[in-house]
This record gives sequence, C-alpha cells and structure tokens, in this order.
Amino acid sequence: MQKMTAIAGLLGLMIGSAAVADSISDYNNSWVGKANAMQRKLDIASPLKDNNIIGTHNSYNSAVYRDADSYLDPQQKFSIYDQLRLGARFIELDAHWTAHTNGWPWQWGNDLLLCHSGIGASMGSWHLGCSLTDRFVRDGMQEVRNWLDQNSNEVIILYIEDHTDGHQSELLKVLNDKLGGKIYSSGGCKAIPDTLTKQQVRQAGKQVVLWKDGGCSSNGSLASLAYTSLGNVDRIWEDGTMIGYINGLLNGGVDRITAADVTTAFKTGGNIVNLDQFTNTDGRLAAAVWSWDVGEPNNYNGNQDCAVQWGNGRWDDTECSNSYAYACHQPGTNNWAITGQTGTWSGGAAACALLGNGYVFDVPTNSLDNEKLKAAKNGVSTVWLKHNDIATEGNWIIP
Repeated sequence: MQKMTAIAGLLGLMIGSAAVADSISDYNNSWVGKANAMQRKLDIASPLKDNNIIGTHNSYNSAVYRDADSYLDPQQKFSIYDQLRLGARFIELDAHWTAHTNGWPWQWGNDLLLCHSGIGASMGSWHLGCSLTDRFVRDGMQEVRNWLDQNSNEVIILYIEDHTDGHQSELLKVLNDKLGGKIYSSGGCKAIPDTLTKQQVRQAGKQVVLWKDGGCSSNGSLASLAYTSLGNVDRIWEDGTMIGYINGLLNGGVDRITAADVTTAFKTGGNIVNLDQFTNTDGRLAAAVWSWDVGEPNNYNGNQDCAVQWGNGRWDDTECSNSYAYACHQPGTNNWAITGQTGTWSGGAAACALLGNGYVFDVPTNSLDNEKLKAAKNGVSTVWLKHNDIATEGNWIIP
C-alpha cells in the first residue's frame, strides 16, 4: 500500500509539472506572450534605464518549494526556471548565511540559503524567518543557469539581497560555480551605468547583469562582478505575502501592483516592475504590452511586412508599398516628429533626414517613447515605423 501511495504521489508530481509546462508553452504561443517577447527584442540596443522589464519579487519564495516549515507564505507560484520561461527578466535571490539540516546529519551546519527574512541583516546571526530546510542559494542559481544555457541570446538582471554576514567568499564561489562566464563585470563598486545595454552584455559574451546590495563588497573579486545599485534604473515591487497583506491593512493600505499600475509605470518611464504571484494567467502581462495591437502582427494575405503606428498608439503590420507619413526621432531624447510628406516604407530615412536637427527614421523601444510618438502625430492617424520582417517572416527587426 505504501509503495502504491508513493507511486501515485510521483505520478501526481509528474502530471502537475507537465501541466505547468504546457500552460507556459500555451502562454508563450498566445498573442500576449508573443507581443511581450517581441518587445524584449526591440530594446536590446537601448540603455537598461530605458527598458520596460517585467520581473519577480522574492523569486525563490515560491509555493513550488514549500514543505512543512519552508516558504509557508509564498510570493510566487512557479519555480525560478518557469518564471524566466514566462518572461521575467529580473530575478531576486535573498542569500542568508544561516543554519540548515539539509542532507545527512553530518552535512548539517551553516550555508548560504534562500530565505525570506527581511530582518536577517539587522538581527545578525538570528535570521528570523529562515527555516532549517530552506533551499541552498546554489540550487536557485542552478535554475537560472539552466535557463540561460537554453536561451543564449537573453539577458537578465540578477539581484542578490545580501544577508551573508561577511561570507562574501562563499557567495563568490557559488556565483562562479553556477554562473561562471555568464556575469557581465561591473568593473568594481559602481551603479549600473546609464549607457549599459543588453547588446553590450551579449557582445561581451555574457547574459547576467549582477546587482548586489549592501554596498561595495570587501571581496575584490566579487566587487569587480557586482553592481552596487540600479543607478537610474527605476524599480517598483509589491508584497504579496499574507504577512504583507495584514501589515498593509494595519497601516492603511495593501501593497499590490494592478494591471493599471503596470501600464502606467511603463507609460511614464518606469523600468522594472517586480510582481508577486506571477503566472501565465496574470492579466498584468497583457497590461505590459504597449506596442502591437491585439492579434497583430498577423501578415494578412501573406504580404504585410512593415509596421505602422495607428491612431490609438498601437501597431499593425501592413504592405510596405502603402503610403503614410514617417515617425522620426532625435536619438538620445524623447523627441518625436512626423514628416509632412508621405510615401512607401522604404522612403523613411530620406524623409526624416529632411526634418534636420538630427531626426532619423525610427521605432519606439519603450512605452514612454510610444506615447511621445502618439502625441507628436497631431491628428495624423497612421505613420510608418522603422520595423519590418521583410527578410524573414515573423522575425521583426530594426534594420
């Protein structure tokens, strides 16, 4: 009977994992999933401080890892690996040097654990809220590594909340063991630069921008890897725990990010939105789409290879031979202008150059710029964007 129960439990776990995997695949094949993926490609050459990034808050504190005394008040429902699959590009791991009873008794002791305890640093070695069976930091980083290896063109921001009580060398060892060769070097004790782009990270052969709080590390090697702050990269987050909900009620408000908050944050120049309870059915993912209109691009009749912005600010794919005005941008600013002349898509560069003042034919790479372009049209309904999939159907590029 015990054997049958164990087999049934194993089958249930396998079925549950398959169901999660299928739901994520379904999301990634949906219009929302595809639109968000295309937006992540748009901003590869834009500074991180201008990117719109969906991430997760306390990514490790998930119901997937819950047991009798660990992660009892989870903020996430999916694993770290699956959060990345869903489009999270900011991952947070809280590293605590504290006691554990993982493994055999002779393996017990202190190690770096993924622990949800906001008072660990101030209470020294107490690390209140940590469990003896919390997961190792190295296990969370292995999930990140597995996903990065399967997605070699992607770049993420990895945030380490440092409660290591001075055990910086142990943290460095885990980073090197699990993410060695993937981390873009900070150059030592500085904030993320205003000019840093995902393209620069990839050109260096890296995939991870590492931010560790707690100031500059006393370990020189770790200091040369990790940025000490986000700099001018903006970030908002929420607390989706039950404790956070109760604290919110007691203090006059519950800390939650709504779909409207996501849209507003991106429209007004916000960069990172860290969500709790992040799932494939989360309506806030649809709210993060600011570019393509619903159901677009659809390559209607098989010959729609050039992008336009409609009057409502959303995008459509259409025939490149149509005639519209052009969207022109002053690089390095939020200034947009529309040409008086109209023409086919290929005439964009020449038409924008005639405006002078450094204007070039361009496409918005974030929600704020998309709003600025919409406002600059002054009643013009449809304008060409410098965005097409002429070379390969479905592969939209900024040529």
